[in-house]
Amino acid sequence: MLVKWDPFKELERTLEWWSSQPFRRPFWDDRSEHMTTWTPAVNVYEDKENFYIEAQLPGMEMKDINISVTDHTLQLRGERKEEHAENRDGYHVREVQYGTFSRSFTLPSYVNPDEAKATYERGVLTITVPKQEKAKPKLIPVETK
Repeated sequence: MLVKWDPFKELERTLEWWSSQPFRRPFWDDRSEHMTTWTPAVNVYEDKENFYIEAQLPGMEMKDINISVTDHTLQLRGERKEEHAENRDGYHVREVQYGTFSRSFTLPSYVNPDEAKATYERGVLTITVPKQEKAKPKLIPVETK
């Protein structure tokens, strides 16, 4: 039986295969020890009143975290310092990354960055940016006749 070759189907299968492959180095590869940057995981969401950015920053102190806003762009920067640098030989797996990080988020036009607040609890930094009054939903009363 002959099957007509479809190059696009072949490309789709190849891309699916590549996207399913883990792009991690094996645990015995020591190149990760020389990394100077890392990227903390974040959650970005909103409710009726506020816009939120949550950053996972376990083990960090607030003095090592900087938050700034310029032209509706929120910049989150910091440095996670290595605590146990003197004993590297005993590690079997070392996945925790250290060094500096920088994340930028474009804030929506309907928020008020001048009233932004940040809290840090149990390794999670939560930045709360309130929405402007005109962006909040308004209930319209319906009159009956």
